[in-house]
Amino acid sequence: MKKIDCVQEKLVNLRRQMRKYGLDGLLVTDHTDQLYLTDFFFYQGEAVFLISLKKIVALTRSLYAEPFGQFAPYMQVVGEDNHRAETILTYIQKLGLHQVGFDAAKEAYLSGQLFRKNGLVEVPSFINMLRETKDAQALKALRAANRLAYLTYEYIKPRIKTGMTECEVAAEMEYFMRKNGAKSTSFFTIVAFGENTANPHHETGLRKLKANDAILLDFGCVYDNYCSDMTRSWWHGNNVPAEYTKIWKITDDARKQGIKAAKIGVGCRAVDATCRDLITQAGYGVYFTHGTGHGVGLEIHEDPYNNQTSTYILKEGNIVTVEPGIYLPGKYGVRLEDTVAITKAGAKILTRK
Repeated sequence: MKKIDCVQEKLVNLRRQMRKYGLDGLLVTDHTDQLYLTDFFFYQGEAVFLISLKKIVALTRSLYAEPFGQFAPYMQVVGEDNHRAETILTYIQKLGLHQVGFDAAKEAYLSGQLFRKNGLVEVPSFINMLRETKDAQALKALRAANRLAYLTYEYIKPRIKTGMTECEVAAEMEYFMRKNGAKSTSFFTIVAFGENTANPHHETGLRKLKANDAILLDFGCVYDNYCSDMTRSWWHGNNVPAEYTKIWKITDDARKQGIKAAKIGVGCRAVDATCRDLITQAGYGVYFTHGTGHGVGLEIHEDPYNNQTSTYILKEGNIVTVEPGIYLPGKYGVRLEDTVAITKAGAKILTRK
């Protein structure tokens, strides 16, 4: 399917939701939602879309007016350097719209107050709902992004040497990803050595790798606008502690069982429970300190989430991570993470060649 066809399909689905809630207009101010609808990247605050049932007006900075107008000829693009809330209201009047919605969860407080005062209505995050399931174009990009992440792992693992710092390893990984087409990293690359591997969200630093040390890499890249995410853990050196081997095996078993459990019609809570129960039964439940996973797409963390508070039921086209971990404070930790696509045949691992 061509990109323009994918865009039109997204707009059809969005307008269907608008009609369901009795709206004749919808404001889209979040830049990631704008990227989803157009495949054109704006920084936050540089554009506002006013979507009616028949027309779209895009207010954006003058410097974007020509290139975006050519990119999205199906929109009326207005070069408006002062697209504050008051300006938006004038365009709502020009289009004769009476029931316009906005996503309060993504709106600045003052703008939201002004919108409410002028009769706009708060609505659910329609675009979040659409973004939960990926179309063929998104799946292709996600596969490429996650393949590049896996190739980065294969590239860096034999190049990590005793005495290197965490930052040096991260720099090598990020260079490889950018050299092979990544726009950026999905998040700050996590490289952790030794006791730092026991911190799930360690900040990569200048700690040097010792002759016998634990290693944990959590990383991903943005490729064709979509993110990847994977984590690998292993022991550097020949003197592997028996307990490290034990928790690595438990974590790997949990990862495999979690992926096996992730199917159409299965609750995200059940996927989390599969991993959590296995780790708990092995005696390490207290050391598994985060959810089993999250959705991945245009953002590195998005719906749905594999955790115990989720009520979401997995659907075909969902992309989620499965990332159990065991972290022993002051010693070392293990996390093993794959990103998977939910298909009719079960969970398909994307973090592979």
